[in-house]
Amino acid sequence: MVDDGNERIFVDINPMNHQQTLKRLADVFDRRIFFIVGLTRPGTAWLQHAIDVHPDAACRGEGHFTDSLLPLMGRAFVDYNKAMQSLRASMSAADIAATSLGRTAGFTNSDVSFLMASAVALSLAKQVGDGNVLAIGEKTPEHAMAIDDLAAILPEALFVHVIRDGRDEAVSVYDYNLRAGNDAFMRKYEGVGDFAQHFGRNWTRAVGAARYFGRKNPDRYLEIRSEDLVTDASTDLGRLCRFLEIDDGDFILSSCQAAGRRAAVPDGIIGQWRDRFDSHASAAFARSGGELLKLLDYET
Repeated sequence: MVDDGNERIFVDINPMNHQQTLKRLADVFDRRIFFIVGLTRPGTAWLQHAIDVHPDAACRGEGHFTDSLLPLMGRAFVDYNKAMQSLRASMSAADIAATSLGRTAGFTNSDVSFLMASAVALSLAKQVGDGNVLAIGEKTPEHAMAIDDLAAILPEALFVHVIRDGRDEAVSVYDYNLRAGNDAFMRKYEGVGDFAQHFGRNWTRAVGAARYFGRKNPDRYLEIRSEDLVTDASTDLGRLCRFLEIDDGDFILSSCQAAGRRAAVPDGIIGQWRDRFDSHASAAFARSGGELLKLLDYET
C-alpha cells in the first residue's frame, strides 16, 4: 500500500510475483532500448507512431522519466539516507548502539541508479506484453533536456533526436497552451512574440544538450529532422531501422510511413512561424536561438 498524502493506493506486493518481475526486467534489458527525444511534439509523435507499427519494435509515450519519475525517486532516496544519518547521530548522542539500524542502511549511488533503471524498465515492459520485439522505445520530448540522466542509468540505451525549426515549435507550443485554456500561461505571455525568446532559450539548451551527447556517443545517437518526416520520410525511417538493427524492408517502411502520416497533427506545418512572427518576435527568438538556427541551416 502506498500513501501519497491524499489517498492510499493499493499495490500488488505478493512476494510470489517477485521472481516473475525480475524475469520481465531481464527480458527488457536483453532488448534494444531506445528513446525518441526533442522539443518537437509533431515530429516526435510522428516518429513514435511510425516505429510502433514495426513488427520488431514497440514504442509508446510519454513516460516523463527525466522530468518526473527520476527526480522524485532521487529526492526520496536522498531524504531516506538523511533520515538514517540523523537517526544514527541521535542514537550516538544518547550513547545507544545503532546496531538495530544495520550497518548497510541507506542507498549508494549505484543502488539508486539500479533502482531507477529498474523502474524505467518496468514501465517499458508493460507496453510489450508477450510481444516478441527486438527493440523497445519510449517518446517524451522533454528527455532532450536531460539526456545524460537516462544515458547514465541505461548505458546501452539508444537515442533518437528529432529537431525542428524552433520558431515553428514556439508557435505550436503557444497555440497548444491557448487551446488548452492555460490561463496562467496566457497571462504571462500575451502574444507569441512575448513567448518567443523564452522558448528560444529552452530550444537552444535542449538541442545543444542532445547534440553534445551525440558528439560524445555517436554510436548511440541518431538525429532526424522533423521537416524531412513531412516531405519524404522513407530515407530517415530506413536510417532509424538500421540504427535499431531491425528490418528495413520497403513494405515495412511503407507501413511505418503511413502510420506516421495518420498521426500527423495540424500544428506541424513547415514555416508556420512566418505568418505569426512579427519583427519583435523574430528579434526576440534570434537573441536566444539565432546562432543555433544558423548552425542547423534554418537561417542563412
